[in-house]
Amino acid sequence: MTAELLKDIVDIPGVTGVLVASNHGKVIEKIGLDIKEIILETIAIHILRIISAYHIKKRIVQEIELIWDDYHVIVKNSTQFVVITFCNSKKALSLLRMTINVVMAHLLEDKKFMKQIKKHASEKTLVLRRGNLEPEEINLISKLQ
Repeated sequence: MTAELLKDIVDIPGVTGVLVASNHGKVIEKIGLDIKEIILETIAIHILRIISAYHIKKRIVQEIELIWDDYHVIVKNSTQFVVITFCNSKKALSLLRMTINVVMAHLLEDKKFMKQIKKHASEKTLVLRRGNLEPEEINLISKLQ
């Protein structure tokens, strides 16, 4: 069922691919991406570090929008997972955001999916503590203070 929901996102013109990652950075499901899984997990971890930095300051991030390697990346955050969408066009962003919201609602209601996510779930701040921070991440955190 997860693949069917993600297909609704990929069917939007301009969307190249979408993935669901646990809040630990593990790719759970992906559609339409020919990027190596290790790179996708690295992207997910970087995004989760941004979310964790805000979490430490007791701020909630619901959506992140950024540019990566000629892709327009839109991230929707839930407490247990993130949906990361890669686009090569900005034309259908409002339709994309609405579709992602609907897909997120369906994923949160899907008991089988949520059981799978909970196997990989962790606290948001753990992602921030893992490994050394890069200079850009340190700069971002210092701006929050």
